Amino acid sequence: MNNKNIVVSVIGAAVILGLAIILSAMVNNGLILQKENVQPKENILTTTVGHVNLGKVYSESRGMDIILINSEDKSPAAITLTDIDPDNFSKELHQALEKIAKDVNKSQGLTNEKALKPETLSGSVQFKLKIKTYMNYRSEYMPMYTLMIKDEDIIIDKGEGLESRITAEGERIAKDSLLAFSLSTFIKNSK
Repeated sequence: MNNKNIVVSVIGAAVILGLAIILSAMVNNGLILQKENVQPKENILTTTVGHVNLGKVYSESRGMDIILINSEDKSPAAITLTDIDPDNFSKELHQALEKIAKDVNKSQGLTNEKALKPETLSGSVQFKLKIKTYMNYRSEYMPMYTLMIKDEDIIIDKGEGLESRITAEGERIAKDSLLAFSLSTFIKNSK
């Protein structure tokens, strides 16, 4: 009877240990005892060329690039604003145009009433405006990934006010990107 008790005790201990291992594996894989707001393990983006599995997303942010170039020659970009907030880019745009106005005023010796102002700055040639919106991710499987949302080229005619046109186009593209931003967001309350 003594041996029988030992065998029952060993079998009972093995069953308890086996159940503990199975339950701990289920908890570890998120199959049971999950909190409500825990991020799912798989965050998958659908792109034009297939799917991208990000895994756990550590951070994400919205971004916009605004580039203004002379459409008639290969000169360097007049304005290059990268990774700016699509919801609040007017300050950076105004500063870039202010720098251009100051450079032109200085080179041409314009002062006071004759001096160019960012608000009234226009081109003496046709310009190409390139605006891109995107999401940047830092994640488990893709340490740095950028999902392109919109990429548009717009022609700004000679003599057209630069600040008002660039602001209007930037706001339009940011508004058109809102749904895609929303669908591409995995972390709540991120921008």
